[in-house]
Amino acid sequence: MKSVETKQKRVIVERVMPGEELTDSITEIVKKHKIKSGLINVIGALNKFTVGYFDIDNKEYLFKTFKENVELVSCMGNVAYKDGEPIIHLHFMIGRPDYSIIGGHLGQPSIVSVTGEVYIYEIDQKLTRVNDPQFDLSLLDL
Repeated sequence: MKSVETKQKRVIVERVMPGEELTDSITEIVKKHKIKSGLINVIGALNKFTVGYFDIDNKEYLFKTFKENVELVSCMGNVAYKDGEPIIHLHFMIGRPDYSIIGGHLGQPSIVSVTGEVYIYEIDQKLTRVNDPQFDLSLLDL
């Protein structure tokens, strides 16, 4: 196990507008407010979303895009950096009209339909990601 102790600096609240791509919008928020790193929380609604699942045997993400109106009932993740650029890592669950839930890694494109209410809880340290050869993924380097 690896860990680091940090403190919360500030909370940034932003509304992502209809038609905007969620991950791109969050990346813009991070750059605009010069956020070091932190926890992301989002609720809202989407009309297109891409769900990913990491296939550990083949060391690759499998993605599928859906075009339908859904509730973004939970979306959380973090902000870290790789090669000086922010990496937005999000997992999410959506609610469908039949009251079923699906979720996984939020991929692109994922387009907001009504609203995306984003809260970023910034910490006072910049976290980085480095490639872990065991999984061929960029994981937190603590």
